[in-house]
Order: sequence, then C-alpha cells, then structure tokens
Amino acid sequence: MTHRAAGWKIRLRIGADDAAIEAVFRDCLSDFPWRASHDVELIRLRGTVSANHCLVAHEPHAGIIGFLALERRKAYVSHLFIKHDWRFCGVGSGLLQVARDMARAPLQLDVDVQNQTAFAAYRAMGWTEKVGPVPGREGQVRLSGP
Repeated sequence: MTHRAAGWKIRLRIGADDAAIEAVFRDCLSDFPWRASHDVELIRLRGTVSANHCLVAHEPHAGIIGFLALERRKAYVSHLFIKHDWRFCGVGSGLLQVARDMARAPLQLDVDVQNQTAFAAYRAMGWTEKVGPVPGREGQVRLSGP
C-alpha cells in the first residue's frame, strides 16, 4: 500500500528494519507509564516480531514511521505503533487495512484501558468492544475490527 500524498508505503518487515522498529516502539512507550519496564516490553516485542508477520510503514526521508505485528491465523494484532509526528496521517489505518487483507478476516486487538486516545481512534474507524474480560490481559479490552 502506498499513500502518494504523504509519501509513505507499507511493506513486510526485513531484518534491517529491526533497530528502527525498536526505536519507534521505545519512543511510543513514554505514552504508557502503566506498562511494564521498557526492557521487559522490548523483549516481548522482539519475540513477537520474530515469530509473526510484521508490517512497516516507511517514508523515504523519515525511515520507519510505524509498524504492526500480526498473528495471521488468529487475525490478531499484537502491536501497532506510529511515530508521534506521523499520527493522524492515515498510517495506522493503512497498516490495519493491509493486515486485514493478509488475515482475510476481521482483526482483533487489545487496548490498554487507560489509552483513551486509541479507544477514540478505533471507535472512529468502526471497531467494537467485545464483552467480558480478556483472559490473561488484565487492564486491557479486546476490540474487533470492522
């Protein structure tokens, strides 16, 4: 997927992207003070990225501006992070669209209860909240994509 006006494109991750993916992730973690230590979260990210499909949004001058990790068989998005300067530019919805096409099914993801900005964005895109607690994910809510 390419966004001609903004200049970014979405592609599958290659090994050379890993340092940039981690930089985006570390930068975004400052928005989530309730999360585990950054080292623990980084270890989880590395395991997820290596074991699943990972899409990156790349802009020629800015490099990696966002990424999404997808458990394709479950149509589950475990990670979706966008650089601060690139939020509200369609990067997140573009990554979700490509992931939905790859999974060939409506997507699911978990959102931290405290992350009201994400809730508002997902609701605006037509995502709905599943009823009941998310097993093993205290403090999170499961959303289903359109």
